[in-house]
Amino acid sequence: GLRSQLHQSIWLTLGLGVMGVLSILLAATLLMDAGFDPDMASRANDYLLAIAWGAIPMTMLPALRGSLEAMSLTRAVLWINFSIFLINIPLDYFLIYGLYGFPQLGAEGCAWATALLLWLGLLANLAMLNWHRSIRHLSVFKHFQWPQWQRIRDTFLLGLPIGFSVLIEMSMFSGAGMLIAYFGPIAASAHSVAISIASASFMIYLGLGQGMTIRTSQQLGAGESEGALYSIKVGITLSMCLALLVTVCFLVWRHQLAGLYTQDTIVIDLAVKLLLFGAIFQLVDCLQAVSICALRAYHDTASPAKFQAVAYWFIGLPVGVLLGFYFDIPGLNDASAFWFAMLLSLTISSGLITRRLWHISALSTVVKP
Repeated sequence: GLRSQLHQSIWLTLGLGVMGVLSILLAATLLMDAGFDPDMASRANDYLLAIAWGAIPMTMLPALRGSLEAMSLTRAVLWINFSIFLINIPLDYFLIYGLYGFPQLGAEGCAWATALLLWLGLLANLAMLNWHRSIRHLSVFKHFQWPQWQRIRDTFLLGLPIGFSVLIEMSMFSGAGMLIAYFGPIAASAHSVAISIASASFMIYLGLGQGMTIRTSQQLGAGESEGALYSIKVGITLSMCLALLVTVCFLVWRHQLAGLYTQDTIVIDLAVKLLLFGAIFQLVDCLQAVSICALRAYHDTASPAKFQAVAYWFIGLPVGVLLGFYFDIPGLNDASAFWFAMLLSLTISSGLITRRLWHISALSTVVKP
């Protein structure tokens, strides 16, 4: 049940947190012996030792937050995160500059502030799970269970492809950014402006997708496979309508949006050109994000990672390199080559993932568990 899954997730993330602490301590030790400037190495070492205190809550928080979200307590998660954000601003300031009795720690102060707030977030999520009025009767921490290794293994194997999927996507966008830098500082600056604008809306799509995961999982847990399919259809329709609105806004106000980041007219002109691709991939990026989240409700996390690996690594980046450096196609012989390649790979990945979602959701309505 829910209680058992939460307990095993806590054990899993606690273990990962301990591994994180050991990794950071090892990195700090290696840094001191790497031959860097002693003062710089000492400062970096102090920063790592401070941030190591936050490794355990950092790994445990997603499990607790996900449990709250699974029980539709998304507003509680929002208020916890927003409160921590508000505390983080003055706490960073006090610890960096040593104000109001706090020690003056410089950059190390940021690490201590982060570690402290991670623990605060952990305690807040634990308190919410234990005492929130809508789930208090569940007593989720009553009779806390010892590790069940098979269940921990299953959870780890379910979550591992999600991390791999994030790594694949980050590697494509960061790889494209590094390759675009070969076209010069103007291209790199324009890419930075355009990608900042184009990715700002992704968090909205991700939030809608997580909502789809929750609603679809609840329907499947209740044995309502047709209700799950209906939730998917409603979620995708709502998300695509929002993405279409964002696309129109990008197309209409792309000059003004680029102007918020720089006053260099040459950079703005190229960024505006790149935003034409960015506007279109709002649609496919949104569809991909919500489809991936919906598939998680069916415990299918491996398929999206496979599709993204093929689309990003074996199609997107190679096409960008060929168009950018080997073919002289008008309009696609600068940073635009990689934006076209990113759009192409997102479209292919989105199509494959959405097709998989329709297949598995339709199949579940025929073959009910």
